[in-house]
Amino acid sequence: MTDTLTLLDQTELFQLALSAGAAGDSASALAYLKTAVARVDATPSAHYLLGAEYAQLKLYDRAMDEMEAALALDPALWTARIQLALLYLAASRTERAVDVLGPLAQQNQDQALQRFGAGLLCLASEDLQGARIALTEGIGLNDTNPALNGDMQRIVDEIGQRLGAPDGGDEGEDE
Repeated sequence: MTDTLTLLDQTELFQLALSAGAAGDSASALAYLKTAVARVDATPSAHYLLGAEYAQLKLYDRAMDEMEAALALDPALWTARIQLALLYLAASRTERAVDVLGPLAQQNQDQALQRFGAGLLCLASEDLQGARIALTEGIGLNDTNPALNGDMQRIVDEIGQRLGAPDGGDEGEDE
């Protein structure tokens, strides 16, 4: 496979990695992506997808490194920014998560991602009620990335449990 990989361009490697990942073939996805990111023309998307593959394999340090590499190449890769912040929050690296989320507030292209960023910032400062409200608003605004909505809904549900509302609903509370 190695000889064949040298013949493939970034787009081909990325598409093969997507197909392999969708088929549950993490080993092939990793091989394609590691080949892609090792090249001088590595794309932010390849680094981001490699980071996502590492996260699925619970190789969190590697996942963070690849997502950082993606953001170094493209600071406006907003979904990578959110996923990286989630990894940092899970690793109790709150300050780093806050740094990663900061630029989301200035972007004006995607209100859902802004709300997700605001919610995660609230979560980082232990404002659970504010986090739940902002994340729920983001879910309502996001109609393009169902997987991200799923991640955010899990956080909302967890916050609801921590606040004593298992369904994650507001239960008529005032802010």
